[in-house]
Amino acid sequence: MRGRVGSAASSAMTDEATLLKAVLDAPDDDAPRLAYAQWSDGQGDAVSIARGELIRAQIDLMHTAPEVIKTGRAFGLQHRIWELIERHGASWAGAIAGSVDAYHFVRGFVGWIKLSARRFLDHGDSIMALAPVQHLDLTDVRDVDEALFDSPLWSHIRSLSMDACGLHDLHLQMLAASPHVTNLRWLSVADNHLTLAAAEALAASPFLRDLRYVELRGNPTDPVERLGYDSGIVVASWMPPEGKSLEARFGHQAWLHREVIPGRFEV
Repeated sequence: MRGRVGSAASSAMTDEATLLKAVLDAPDDDAPRLAYAQWSDGQGDAVSIARGELIRAQIDLMHTAPEVIKTGRAFGLQHRIWELIERHGASWAGAIAGSVDAYHFVRGFVGWIKLSARRFLDHGDSIMALAPVQHLDLTDVRDVDEALFDSPLWSHIRSLSMDACGLHDLHLQMLAASPHVTNLRWLSVADNHLTLAAAEALAASPFLRDLRYVELRGNPTDPVERLGYDSGIVVASWMPPEGKSLEARFGHQAWLHREVIPGRFEV
């Protein structure tokens, strides 16, 4: 009997490992996550069943149209997600919780983490083996700058924040020169010491062709398109001279522009 129980437990662990690998291999796809949710339902314990509910709820909310996101149903879904994470989040995060300063669940798995650049270098491989992390908030970047920007760990990252890290142009130039940043879509480097040279490095990089959003507010130079508001409604937009100069030299840069529907309320 003991052998049968052990074999069943081993099989269950193997099934979970296979399902998790499918999620890690295709982090943009919902199907592997929903398969993991179905497996969770079948485990019978409250924590696993709640995990399945979280995965489906966050996927459902992600596909909710922006115009109905504030409706009663969406609000109820958001509240339920918060309730599930508050009750079981630490258990689901597992070892990741001890390696980071903060984390958030995205479509049922840890997908956003905040930690120092040193800890990212030291623990990044193990974290990426446990969860499909694509969103990264780094602190203390200057402690390890050269090693950091040369790391292949960047291949996992879609969005990156390095706000108020004391960065200079050289740091953005190192980031832009890394062949591992081709998946980066979103970048925030607000409140640093960046000049036009940093923006030039982003525009010239052959590895950042899919970059869609950059936040440069609070720096000596911010060439990104400005938006004008009236009572919370976007009523105008204009490009600073530095932004116009960049596009004259490097061609259209999607990240210099803010995608705004005229008249839409911005929050």
